[in-house]
Amino acid sequence: MKQDRILLLCMFLIVPLITMHGQQKYPVNYFRSPVNFPVSLSGSFAEIRKNHFHSGIDIRTQGVQGKPIYAVADGYVSRVNVSPGGFGKALYITHPNGYTSLYAHLKGFSGAIANWVKARQYKLESFAMDVEVPQGLLKVKKGDVVAYSGNSGASGGPHLHFEIRETQTQEIIDPLDFGFLKQDGIPPKIAWVKIYPFGENATVNFAGQAVLIPVTGSNGSYKLKISDTVKVSGNIIFGIETSDNAEGGLKTGVDGIDLTVDGVKVFSQNIEQFAFAETRYANSLMDYPAFVQNRRKINRAYVAPNNKLGVYTEVKNRGVLNFTDSKLHKIQYTVNDAFKNKATLVFWVKSHPPSNESGRLTPADKFPAQMFTYKSDNQFDRSNLKFTVPKEALYEELPFEYVVTPPVNGSYAYVHHLQNRYTPLHTYCTLSIKAESLPEHLFSKAVIVAVEAGNKFSSRGGTYENGWVTTRIRDFGNFTVAVDTDPPAIRPINIFPNKKVKKQSSIMIKISDNLSGIKTYRGTLNGKWILMDYDEKNRLLTYAFDEYMQPGKNQFVLMVADAVGNSTLYKATLIR
Repeated sequence: MKQDRILLLCMFLIVPLITMHGQQKYPVNYFRSPVNFPVSLSGSFAEIRKNHFHSGIDIRTQGVQGKPIYAVADGYVSRVNVSPGGFGKALYITHPNGYTSLYAHLKGFSGAIANWVKARQYKLESFAMDVEVPQGLLKVKKGDVVAYSGNSGASGGPHLHFEIRETQTQEIIDPLDFGFLKQDGIPPKIAWVKIYPFGENATVNFAGQAVLIPVTGSNGSYKLKISDTVKVSGNIIFGIETSDNAEGGLKTGVDGIDLTVDGVKVFSQNIEQFAFAETRYANSLMDYPAFVQNRRKINRAYVAPNNKLGVYTEVKNRGVLNFTDSKLHKIQYTVNDAFKNKATLVFWVKSHPPSNESGRLTPADKFPAQMFTYKSDNQFDRSNLKFTVPKEALYEELPFEYVVTPPVNGSYAYVHHLQNRYTPLHTYCTLSIKAESLPEHLFSKAVIVAVEAGNKFSSRGGTYENGWVTTRIRDFGNFTVAVDTDPPAIRPINIFPNKKVKKQSSIMIKISDNLSGIKTYRGTLNGKWILMDYDEKNRLLTYAFDEYMQPGKNQFVLMVADAVGNSTLYKATLIR
């Protein structure tokens, strides 16, 4: 009897804890805002983008750089990443409650953090760095200014990219779940629905092509703009384009999408958290060709065989629905945001039995040369081409298409058309092209290039060996071999030989390369390495004067080299 009372007491103690955790999964009062002005978002968590999900929220900084950025809670700086592209200048702070905050696209760091980063860069003699910081070396308190907002890296304008991650798993969580934005009462919007025939004999409106249909409605209730019932037959996939804006037009993003057919749930996803290693699966979740062609973000209710995203909570038959009867079927989408506001789209489809003929016709000259699989390595060899697509580089089986055409002006090999730009690749593939017409003196200057519109070249790198140029690619396209014999260009912005620089505080120089790309640069002052900030998107090097700029004459030297070894040297005496 005593044991029963103890068990009953334990149950009463446990149930409230479970209930509280279910009601509030994340702490909402633990973190403060990283900025000291109202949070306004220009980018939302898990937005679908090419090759990735947006991994945080983008906080507007009123169109300027240099706004103070605050530690959102007590903790310590655990990592600093400085890069010419990507996140630019980024700071990671680990907190004792099991989470890590990330602040990116910064203009710079503050106080002891800035001093430590600069000392580390000088020790490494490198602007770029990705360094784990010893625990406790750089402690911060909640509300400390740790950095200043900027536009560094692959940023399209001044803003703060902010993330919350689980420290142990490094999985990324929607910061809005921690209360970084006031309550939002506006439901998501649904703009388009797309219906896809899937496989042989499948049709939509009696044709073998997908149909994109506009949606109308407001305040969370939507329907198709067309009045006709959509006719479907065979295996069908559905997709929608949806978005969410909070009050004041802030972008907050969509958390969950459910699809039901005749009241039965057939698909459900929830993106409130994902692993960074999963981010490229965004290419499989979305309608990749529609995105590449016109930037349309169609979220497909379909899970490809090699799509390993962990955001799907319920999926029947991978989202492939079979319609073979002669009945009307009710299709309903339900979309919710981080604040559980909901929007619904309801429409009807009329099913009919499939015909005996395929809904899709394949021209005779387009029959695939080889079927590729995601289950194992694929090797495709020709006399002047070697192409390896490794296991799990594809999301599903692919009838690989290949065409070869004569060389174009400036190339040293045939142009090899590998599939098309509308098919995504998940991992890198190895490509080797035989450069039959390449002169010996150009062997070291050869690279594989993508041939883009107007026969413009975009380097994919590569090395020459025994008549072949080899590189790795992560996108299908059209490829050939070209050479880069031109050295990088150096264009000083605010200096020239024997210039008096007493009234200025920095040196600014533009650097660029016409094909293979900048690989290294090194600036020295009076023979000593100096820290030059590299803004890759603007091709701009900046040296902020420090103790290495001495009174009197200073000898400045800059060496810039591209990926195939061409280099340019710039020298100038600067008088301070």
